[in-house]
Amino acid sequence: MKRNQIILLILFGMLINGTTLLSQITYSGKGEVVAVRFLELKDDVDVTEFEKFAVEEFNSTFDGAVPGLKQYISKSDRGIAVDSYAMLMIFDSQIVRNTMIPDKKSSEWLDAIMEEKNLWALWNKLGTYVTDESLSNYNDFVELR
Repeated sequence: MKRNQIILLILFGMLINGTTLLSQITYSGKGEVVAVRFLELKDDVDVTEFEKFAVEEFNSTFDGAVPGLKQYISKSDRGIAVDSYAMLMIFDSQIVRNTMIPDKKSSEWLDAIMEEKNLWALWNKLGTYVTDESLSNYNDFVELR
């Protein structure tokens, strides 16, 4: 993970921890969840080819494929890590996220959708472009409500 990305994660963590400590908000389970995976391309990857895959295959196939989840690959155009990539998974709520992925493993319901719509093949192909650490290191940000 790049230094700027680590700094960003630390700042987010400080913000969330500070907000929680000061306001003592409990999670209702109803707020959106934004899961962020900062994607680090493998050394031999052609950026143009990766972006073509993201636009024409990954994003277009995942668009509306799983109820309660919006998922796509994005590219930073401003900020501390310009031209970096991230995969965003936006769940309708904590309840939805926890139903789809209870205990870090996808549910049978989500697995069935992924199989039916051949989405696992896209995950595997994404793995040919990005490092394994990119897909396994993440943060889920929960909307405070």
